[in-house]
Amino acid sequence: MKNSVFRVGLCLLFLCSSTLVLSQNGSKELKDAYDFDYIYKLKMTNKKDHIQFDYYLKKDAGYFGFDISEITKGQEGMKMFTVMDNDSGTTGMFMEMMGKKMVQKSKIKLSDFDSDKNDSDFTFTQIGSKTILGYKCDGFIMENKDSHITVYITNEAPVSFSKMWDNSKTKMPKGFDASWMKKYGENGLMMEMKFVDKKKNKNNTTMECVGLEKTNFSIQASDYGSMLSAFGK
Repeated sequence: MKNSVFRVGLCLLFLCSSTLVLSQNGSKELKDAYDFDYIYKLKMTNKKDHIQFDYYLKKDAGYFGFDISEITKGQEGMKMFTVMDNDSGTTGMFMEMMGKKMVQKSKIKLSDFDSDKNDSDFTFTQIGSKTILGYKCDGFIMENKDSHITVYITNEAPVSFSKMWDNSKTKMPKGFDASWMKKYGENGLMMEMKFVDKKKNKNNTTMECVGLEKTNFSIQASDYGSMLSAFGK
């Protein structure tokens, strides 16, 4: 159930479909540098805790980055920033530790985004709209016997995650109107999601965009060596 919830939430974050397939092609090598235009601030709240993820986006780019400083709190002198590069099919985790810069590269695993039987029985319904952070958002409900998910998506934002996905392989849930994919497929961005677990309310989770801010942040991948070379092995 936990993995199913993660996949559905991730799909809603990127494009509101029940099964999205990562378009994976390229050289399997990272670019020399990654530039970003906007920071998409996503706050996730559940019964026990809340955490904010900062996603770094660039318009029409086939990659995005995210800052996981919230996760590394308490680890003095350690910085971590991750880039998912769809063009090369590679994830790069950039770290600064003990005065050294290093990167750990790994292949993006399509299996992490595969659907399972729990994802296939969702029904999809459009509801009313509302404005979030100045962006008009359309509301949708996804529901099955285990979960009830309410999501609000805008197509007015200057950036999105859409270039990360191969929408030609998208599996539509029951009740999904193909015109919605046309509307949001190029520039859809999730602004709010409420997940309700019908059996275990401790799993109830809210995700909300609390900021979409301009930035000129860039990371020079060529400045980072391998973990082995960083420690002289």
